[in-house]
Amino acid sequence: MMKRLIVCALLAVMALGAVALADDVVSVQKILDASNALQTFSATIMMTQYSGKKASTIEFQFTYVPPTKMRIEYTAPKALVGQLLIINGDQLYTYMPALHRSLHRTVSGDGGDEGKEMGFLYYFVNRSLSEFSQAYTISPIDGPEKYTYEYNGKEVSYNACKLELIGEYGRQIVWCDAASLVPIAIDIYDGDTLTIEIRVVDYEYNGIVPEAAFVIPD
Repeated sequence: MMKRLIVCALLAVMALGAVALADDVVSVQKILDASNALQTFSATIMMTQYSGKKASTIEFQFTYVPPTKMRIEYTAPKALVGQLLIINGDQLYTYMPALHRSLHRTVSGDGGDEGKEMGFLYYFVNRSLSEFSQAYTISPIDGPEKYTYEYNGKEVSYNACKLELIGEYGRQIVWCDAASLVPIAIDIYDGDTLTIEIRVVDYEYNGIVPEAAFVIPD
């Protein structure tokens, strides 16, 4: 009887361990759920666009409260520093310091498609990743494992999971922070050619975003 009790206890412990392990496995559905649960998103984003042998990199502060509040403020390169875009409901404001010019107008719908070039990241923060993913075949998810890149001479490191999407609109390789499932790196390809590289240097998922961030200047 005692042996039977011990065996049953061991089997129960093994079963609970298997359930816990299953809960830790990252799936596409969990990433979709994280997208659907997004309420606010703030990040520093570095994006490099490739054209032949040329590469141009921009960096900006990105703040978004879906579906109709967005702020983008450029911090690099020097020619774009201070350039600002704010969408607040049906109001759109842009400021170009190099030209000492601002524009404020009323727009219809959600204010346009600003940010779509960010691919998977755009659809994640816009809570429309489920629809976007239907146009792609998604590989089994690898990891989590250490993923690093360089930013301003320093190493940025995440424990990340990797997935690959292939579809009519090309190929995207995505790394998601294993802790939050937020995409922190996206490589977008046209065939075998890398066209856009996006790195999320820092982010806050579902944090507090002050309303002042979206106030349209007078």
